[in-house]
Amino acid sequence: MSKFNLELRIKVVTEYLSGKGSPSLAKKYRISNHAIILGWVHRFERRGIEGLKDRSLSQEYSSQFKVDVLNWRKRNQASLPV
Repeated sequence: MSKFNLELRIKVVTEYLSGKGSPSLAKKYRISNHAIILGWVHRFERRGIEGLKDRSLSQEYSSQFKVDVLNWRKRNQASLPV
């Protein structure tokens, strides 16, 4: 579950686009870092409301893609980032 729901993200982005600064919005909505808001704005500008939806729920990978990634890691002796 996302810490910030879609409704709040839309509200914050709308206020930002109407001229309010990201630091003041971060303080108003208790968002720890104003860069989070800038990221939402960027995603909104690129993909609209879809860009503000929780990405963890929308990303699904096929079994073949997962196998390809594992094979690539093995071939390249790559490890997962910590």
